[in-house]
Amino acid sequence: MNEFEKQIVKSRPDLDSDEPRAGHFERFDERLRNQRPVRRFNFRHAIQIAASIAIIFASGIVIIQKSKSGDKVAKANIPAELIEAEDYYMRQVNGKVEQIEGFSFESNQEKAILLNELKDLDNYHQKLMGDLETNPTDERVINAMIRHYQMKLEIMDQIIDQLNQIKSQKIENHEKESV
Repeated sequence: MNEFEKQIVKSRPDLDSDEPRAGHFERFDERLRNQRPVRRFNFRHAIQIAASIAIIFASGIVIIQKSKSGDKVAKANIPAELIEAEDYYMRQVNGKVEQIEGFSFESNQEKAILLNELKDLDNYHQKLMGDLETNPTDERVINAMIRHYQMKLEIMDQIIDQLNQIKSQKIENHEKESV
């Protein structure tokens, strides 16, 4: 028999006992009390916060630019009804954008792609604003602008619905995994 086997045979009574040695729980409790909580820095979380701040900042700049361009068009004798409708739709769109920004995405790239697609809709709006500047009383341009806002809101509602479905599926999957 080698030394290792002799040591096992010698320690056999201590190893076979069901209860730990005396004072085990006190020593364990003491270690828990002396242990400081570990605070971990989550780099991904920091990047998400930075990206959110950048998106909010960029949205603010876009809103300011739109209000400046809106002032130029307002001076061109635009009907008051259109100005009121535009204010209403802009509040609705901004609320939807905030809702979309509030969702958690798998990656910041997905969020950026989605917001860039929404900005493409704003490019069409700028084209309509240019048409409105040249022809402020043309009913076709006014109707096109209102329809554009309605379509943009419908698209944003669909996006929000899909994001809510994804979120609920993730919650259901998480609940199934935890059961």
